[in-house]
Amino acid sequence: MDRKQMCVANVRYKKPTQNEARRMENLIKYLTYRDSRDDYVPQVAGQERWVDRGMGKSVARIARNCEAYQSDHVLMFSLVINPNPELIEMIPHEKRERFVRNLTEWTLQDFFDARGIDTGVEMSYVVHHRETTDEDEPGRHNPHAHVVLPGTYYDADEGRRVPLYFSKNKQVNHIELLHALTQQNMAMLMEFHIGRDWEQQYDALHPEIEPEIEPEISISGPALDL
Repeated sequence: MDRKQMCVANVRYKKPTQNEARRMENLIKYLTYRDSRDDYVPQVAGQERWVDRGMGKSVARIARNCEAYQSDHVLMFSLVINPNPELIEMIPHEKRERFVRNLTEWTLQDFFDARGIDTGVEMSYVVHHRETTDEDEPGRHNPHAHVVLPGTYYDADEGRRVPLYFSKNKQVNHIELLHALTQQNMAMLMEFHIGRDWEQQYDALHPEIEPEIEPEISISGPALDL
């Protein structure tokens, strides 16, 4: 098992401009009402789509908080936590959503702890349940999380909100750190659910399959409209 293929964690952002604000709201609507471009998800009373960790659980609330917490350069960060669908197949179906939720929350908690942001960062996330579309084995279950983060966070030492950033340079590489922590938590969850020999089990089941996972995205550009 190539641990670099266990999970992908992508980061994008939207700028604080009028056009980007409109695109941001469209993105939040898409994440709320779709699992993929073609799959509409009906809203059911009493079943919340978003997991609210400070940014809200509705399109309007999340959009308002993004605008309220924006920095000079970032209106909203959007992350994708996408486990390898070949590994997800090893998890009982009824436990997969909780698996993705734990992976998402543990990874982001570890990520901000590692960066010394001990006050935490507000977020909301939604789990999508799309199917893979690769030519070899289409239709595999591919649950993954979309996370919304603000452009700033509260710094207790300064007593105010300060810009949140994802640096990728020679001095510090937050993208690499995020990927490493995602892989670490993915391995922990696989061991918990499958056992210590989960890698050997995977290799025996899929000796030559290259998984379809969402491509790695650079933080350098604005978000792609879905």
